[in-house]
Amino acid sequence: MRTIVISDIHGYYRTFVTLLSRVNYNPSIDKLILLGDYVDGGPAALEVVRLVQSLVSNSNVFAIGGNHDDLFLRWLDEEEYPFLPYLSFKNGGIQTVQSFCPWYQLECDDHEVREYIKKQYPGEVSFLRSLPNFHEDDRHIYVHAGIDPKKSDWKQTSNKDFRWIRGRFYRYDGEIPTSKTIIFGHEVCSNLQNDETNCKPWLGRQIIGIDGGIKFGKCLNALIIEDNGEYHSVSVESKD
Repeated sequence: MRTIVISDIHGYYRTFVTLLSRVNYNPSIDKLILLGDYVDGGPAALEVVRLVQSLVSNSNVFAIGGNHDDLFLRWLDEEEYPFLPYLSFKNGGIQTVQSFCPWYQLECDDHEVREYIKKQYPGEVSFLRSLPNFHEDDRHIYVHAGIDPKKSDWKQTSNKDFRWIRGRFYRYDGEIPTSKTIIFGHEVCSNLQNDETNCKPWLGRQIIGIDGGIKFGKCLNALIIEDNGEYHSVSVESKD
């Protein structure tokens, strides 16, 4: 059984489907782990969420939540983070709202749109709310953003850090108190590589970053873990 890990799909439905095809994903024998950020940026967040819902009906598929999934839910609940407006160009939230509500424009009544989405898509919203912060197996920890490197028990990491932490996590690569390799998304690989042209997965000493930066016009990565422990990857550029 291979393990295929994908993160930060960001509403790029066609790209996601293309990547699954490119890695020859076989749901009967492959394990698939999705590391969050299904929404914001691409044009088809609703389709991505529905596909992920469908995929996790298979016992070999695991999906966790990301910070952008959290941003969308907080916007729905009128509890946005201060100084981080969900519908700003940077966040890509307007594309998500328009995916769920195609007639939405910035001049629309946001309260009305929130209620429309919650009424029309209760299953999709409930699914996003139910997503856990991590998945674990014998050799790996899978998270969206990272874990608190100062915690002796990494499971005591706060909900916010699981989905938002950056440098405070990966700067401690090699000193994190766990024997397992941590696979994460959230930070675009070209930043970790210190090379704007390189969006392939970044392999550190005990952590592996896999966010290819599809939201920023780069690529969507699949990290493939073979039974013998070897890693390799497949990347596709945007098809949306």
